[in-house]
Amino acid sequence: MPADSAAILSPSASPHGRPRPSIRDHPVYRVLPPDAQQRLTAEGTEVDLPGDAQPPLDREHLWFVLSGVLGAFPTGSEVCVAPIVSGAVYGWDHALGSSGSRADVRPLLDVRLFRVPAAAAREALGHDWLSRFIALQAVQRLTLLEQEAACNASHRVSERLAKWLLRLHHGGNGAPLRLKQAQLAAMLGVQRTSINAAASNLQAMGAVRFSRGKASILDAGSLSDLSCRCGAMH
Repeated sequence: MPADSAAILSPSASPHGRPRPSIRDHPVYRVLPPDAQQRLTAEGTEVDLPGDAQPPLDREHLWFVLSGVLGAFPTGSEVCVAPIVSGAVYGWDHALGSSGSRADVRPLLDVRLFRVPAAAAREALGHDWLSRFIALQAVQRLTLLEQEAACNASHRVSERLAKWLLRLHHGGNGAPLRLKQAQLAAMLGVQRTSINAAASNLQAMGAVRFSRGKASILDAGSLSDLSCRCGAMH
């Protein structure tokens, strides 16, 4: 997925002691032409949002994910159909002047974003380039949705929970997973009792620990072995 363009960030550190991510580190931004980089940097602003932020991201901007994880939710639903992780970009359709997907996109974890007005991104990258890119991306989206639907129908809740915990762990670069089991149940579209049982199983296997609304990954390798591995990021 393409990356974001950003304004120059101060060399401040994150709460975890790591340098705060900059747009200049974003993989997509780094492969854009220098003139496009300059335009996006000049027009963009950085935004930090907490993991419990409820209003979805607007469709007037192109959003580069510098850290954390966003989730795509069908309007009015709490079932997460796709993660949008660090190094990805949300809103290419918007840059082309389309309303794009009707899914609501909001944080799953604390996120640091760089947003660029859609019109500025369109002028910087060009209509033809965006059209070709979005056409290629549409095929990838369809494939991912088909894989997710097949996974939901075929695999146990514990396998799917392990998959999602790994997605969030790796997609958020190891950031703390501050998610309650009720939130995980809603994201996976299953009953809370099913998530409780699955979480207890994964915890008993020593792969993860759940405590006070936080999931701590203890052994990512074991968690990978316990997951269904659909759409593996691990």
